[in-house]
Amino acid sequence: MASASLRTTTRHWCGTLTRLLRRRARRDHEAVRLHAHARELRDRGEYAEAEHCYRRSLVILGHGRRSVDTDRLRVRAAGAIANTLRLQGRYEEAEVVFAEALSLTEATLGPDDDELVAILNNWAIVYKYTARFDDAESLYHRALEMSERRYGPDHPELASIYHNLGGLEHARGRYAEGEAPARRAVEIRERALGRDHPTVAADKAALAGILDALGESEEAEELLRAALIVFERVFGPDHYEVAVTVNNLAAIHQRRGERAEAEALYYRAIAIKERVLGSDHPELATTLNNLGTVLRADARYDEAEALYQRCLAILEPAVGPDHPTTLACLENYALLLRAAGRDGEGSELEQRRA
Repeated sequence: MASASLRTTTRHWCGTLTRLLRRRARRDHEAVRLHAHARELRDRGEYAEAEHCYRRSLVILGHGRRSVDTDRLRVRAAGAIANTLRLQGRYEEAEVVFAEALSLTEATLGPDDDELVAILNNWAIVYKYTARFDDAESLYHRALEMSERRYGPDHPELASIYHNLGGLEHARGRYAEGEAPARRAVEIRERALGRDHPTVAADKAALAGILDALGESEEAEELLRAALIVFERVFGPDHYEVAVTVNNLAAIHQRRGERAEAEALYYRAIAIKERVLGSDHPELATTLNNLGTVLRADARYDEAEALYQRCLAILEPAVGPDHPTTLACLENYALLLRAAGRDGEGSELEQRRA
């Protein structure tokens, strides 16, 4: 009898354990599925939906039993949530979640784990967009040092960091300092992926922005047009990368005095950004400001003023009154008011800028 009872008890506990393990496996599988789906949504520019899926994945993983694999998935989900917040222009929220993801990674996977590189790199982008340039540089260099130790100096993993270091110097207005890392990104990634890869195209487009600022507009335009062909072929005509590239081509035409060409391209970039990013994203404001400057030069003051007002309505709550793009918009708006004979209003705006 005792032996039969023991067998019954053993079967019961084995059955319970099997059901528990199956439930855990289903839960982990669902978290992985959600994470993969979120990545697809993010790549399509559906950032809010991607954020929702990443958050669901993180909740599921938080209720399961910990392992190295689930810890890594939790870290990736946390970092991905922060990055989708960044892509939506929700920079304050993104900074908080990046800090949490960094702490989670260091606590669960250690201070030198590969996952830290992506978190540091993407967090630095937030700092660049919010004009905290020294903080961004510190994070980029930490990520670069970790990657060089692990992979060596010529590995494709380093290209994204070089790309972003070039972009940081461009944002600072230190164009000559940005050219070398931007060219390094192109060199590394083109060797690894080939000339027609969209990531290589993005590297070339970033380099083009720096070259244009240095007065090398012909090489810049050549790089941008080559990148645009790749982006439209791979992503279609309404992708974020297409919008950025079209905006930068418009800027080249604008500086050459080709205002009609610049206007058409800026309007195309605005239409794409509104569809992809929404109507109140800080990156949209940059193109609104640029188009306003073209229209101001054509004495189309009412149209330009509406664009400047919209630009400020986006930027001031998102990045603050002291951000370089906010200040540039205020300066351009003040110039418009003076050109339109509204000197008193122009003076008021200049005082706001000061």
